[in-house]
Amino acid sequence: MRLLVASVVCVLLALSFPGIVSKLEDNITACGDFFFEDKSPVIPGILEDSVTQDNRYKIICQKYKNKIRFATIYDTTNRIPVFSAYKYTGTNNFTRPEIPRIWRTESQLEPSDAEMQVPFSKQARNQDYWIKDTCNCTHGTLFPINHTADTETANSTFTLTNSVPERSGFREEIWNVVEKTTKEVMDRYCRDNNNNIVAYVLTGAVPSKASKLNNRVNIPSNVWTAFCCYNRTETSWVSKTFKAENKAKNVTITLKSLEILQSFLTKELGVNVELFKNNCDVVASQFRCRNLRNQWLRSMSKCIRAARRRPSLVLECHKMHPSPRMQCRRLIDHDSQLRLGFFSD
Repeated sequence: MRLLVASVVCVLLALSFPGIVSKLEDNITACGDFFFEDKSPVIPGILEDSVTQDNRYKIICQKYKNKIRFATIYDTTNRIPVFSAYKYTGTNNFTRPEIPRIWRTESQLEPSDAEMQVPFSKQARNQDYWIKDTCNCTHGTLFPINHTADTETANSTFTLTNSVPERSGFREEIWNVVEKTTKEVMDRYCRDNNNNIVAYVLTGAVPSKASKLNNRVNIPSNVWTAFCCYNRTETSWVSKTFKAENKAKNVTITLKSLEILQSFLTKELGVNVELFKNNCDVVASQFRCRNLRNQWLRSMSKCIRAARRRPSLVLECHKMHPSPRMQCRRLIDHDSQLRLGFFSD
């Protein structure tokens, strides 16, 4: 009977949300462009070189309406995500969907029929959050709806693989403030050279030692978030973080440096954690070369447009705006960390 129920559950998981089947991957960068410099976090024992280090951890490309919206590392033992990664590009004016009662689950996390004796053995289920116990926990989405840019992406966040149990009052009084403040900071400071809002965001949870929701799902001790982005005003890459203890009262939340959060996670997890490549810093010569090249392209484009009716003036444009290639090569020669193929398409 259990085997029959398990089989039915797998079928229902696949059919309940047509066109919304996420994919388990071996390498998290296959999920998309959600990581700074295309490099995932380094968490020894969990994730290194974009590959999970233990079978309990699964890489989920969170797909909705035939498009991957964000990426998640999921802990099938604690039945909560380690972190979700997404690219924040600002929020548009659209009607936010209501929070559903039934959240999606991930069919591919379930074992094969021959192995599955109890359904949802590797993940949380909706009934876990319906239980009213001393926790009275609610869904804590790591990729939050108020950081999404459209309706489809907003709906994609309503999956239990993007959710951790947050204690009563924490979501309403603490973490909503964190999400709002983070959004305001990114909207103001995370601007590329075209003035577009772009930030790479990681939001995760630290598992507790023993607390469980419905005796199944780990209730994390802490929730954290970090972003890395380019600030065109400062002409540099910047990062900031928040971390808060998962409780309703007497919680202090302040904007912290990336180093402070990484030190905290290193202490809690017992391994050296690096959330962003080079601690969210682009090597100086590489950064200067990018700026030189972008400035040159803008100047050349403007000059050529002005010379459109007189082709002979195009050569004059090249004379007035020489390519920064050689200047960059000299910069790069002094920096052994860079390759010379910087201008390749």
